[in-house]
Order: sequence, then C-alpha cells, then structure tokens
Amino acid sequence: MRWDESDICALDKEFWHFWRPITAIRSADTDGNSATAADPGWTPLVTTPPNPDYPSGHTCRTAAQMTAYAHYFVPFSAFSADSGTTRHCDSFSQATAEVVEARIWAGIHFRPADVDGTTLGAAVGDDITKRYFRPRR
Repeated sequence: MRWDESDICALDKEFWHFWRPITAIRSADTDGNSATAADPGWTPLVTTPPNPDYPSGHTCRTAAQMTAYAHYFVPFSAFSADSGTTRHCDSFSQATAEVVEARIWAGIHFRPADVDGTTLGAAVGDDITKRYFRPRR
C-alpha cells in the first residue's frame, strides 16, 4: 500500500483526537483548569473543519510540497483573489511559516498542530524527493 501525507495526517488526527480552538475556548470551563473561563460566543475567523485539530493536515501538505519544491524551484509570488494582495516569498520555508501563522490567527489550530504538522510534512517532502525525484542519467 502506498501512503501519502494526507493519509499519515488523517491517521495522526484519529490517534490524538485533540479538540480545536473553537471547542476549547467555548468549553474552557470543562477542561479541569480553574484558571480558564469559557467564552461560549467566541467564533474563529473562518469555518472550523469537522475533524480533530492535531496535526494540521494543511501544514502537513504545505510543508511536504514546499520541501519538495525547494529542491527544484526558486522563490515565488502568490496572488490571493480573496484579499486582492500578492505575497512575495524569498524561500519556500517562509511560505510554510506564513501558512502556520495564518492557520493559528484564523482560529483553526493550536500552534503545536501546525508546527508538528510542518515537521511531519517536511519529512514526507524529503522522502518523496529522495525516492521519486532523481536526476535523469
């Protein structure tokens, strides 16, 4: 059986089954920590996906792609139709770091889900590059 980064992340999500920020913030009074208070009306900037937080599948995929791309391509720019802006990246690791921050700021993930997702994705990207993208002879 062949596995890709989305399979690995999905298995990890089911193993850890960690709550997302929307659940943690709205239900903070049930976490067993008297120093936290619930905010039942809190909402993230974007719709929260209906699967566990850890690890971030988006950063797993992004890191795998960016790691593989870094072996073959130069820095790039990307246009967002949503914001009407263009981001210029000097490195693929910069692009990955921006995805990590965006997922946190949007309220979709806690930082460990994104950071560890990036580590997992980078390992997959390195493995893919070593196994499948060999120079022509």
